[in-house]
Amino acid sequence: MTDRIEPCGKAIRHPWVAALYDWLCEAAERRGLAEHRRRVVGMASGEVLEIGGGTGRNLAHYPAGVSRVTVLEPDLHMYRRALPKSRRAPVPVRLVEGVAEALPFRAASFDTVVATLVFCTIADPAGAVRQVARVLKPGGRLVFLEHVRAETPGRARLQDLLTPLQRRLAAGCHPNRDTVGTLREAGLRVVQIERVEFGPPWVRPHVLGSAVPAGEGISRGG
Repeated sequence: MTDRIEPCGKAIRHPWVAALYDWLCEAAERRGLAEHRRRVVGMASGEVLEIGGGTGRNLAHYPAGVSRVTVLEPDLHMYRRALPKSRRAPVPVRLVEGVAEALPFRAASFDTVVATLVFCTIADPAGAVRQVARVLKPGGRLVFLEHVRAETPGRARLQDLLTPLQRRLAAGCHPNRDTVGTLREAGLRVVQIERVEFGPPWVRPHVLGSAVPAGEGISRGG
């Protein structure tokens, strides 16, 4: 069920990435991404914001406890491809064009923020984390699935070497980002985290978990 598309003036354009995105995701989902996608989206409840929703591959997995999903996507080509999936979604969906570093929403608007494979491409990830903390309601949380910088020196060096090429080929993706560190440094408390292994070596490991604004009590529900 789709509410509407709302442009907010800031946009990114990667038409070829958008055209290939579903095909690339299908291959990754056969290798483990699908299970982890279902798990993280299944943690959502209440009023939900999904940042960097892409072509809408998460939408089919939202549980009945979600009242509405607002999908923020900066790439017009991506969210046009999300339209058919939003119409088939089991929950109401609103599509908004915009960037995570400047969320066009009031403070304390959402119970859950969902981020799957998005912090690697955000131009200012720390700024986006601060925005996430701002729009979360008291007791709300971020749930995430992200690939992060490797802990082993050899693989981390490989990620550093491949990052310039990956950025050009994959819409700005940085495989060498310490996203969990960014969450903590920018004002969130990571309360649940699990390392999961799938995908090519330069985008391993992945982490799945949840975080709340620093200073709030730890919540492990869902």
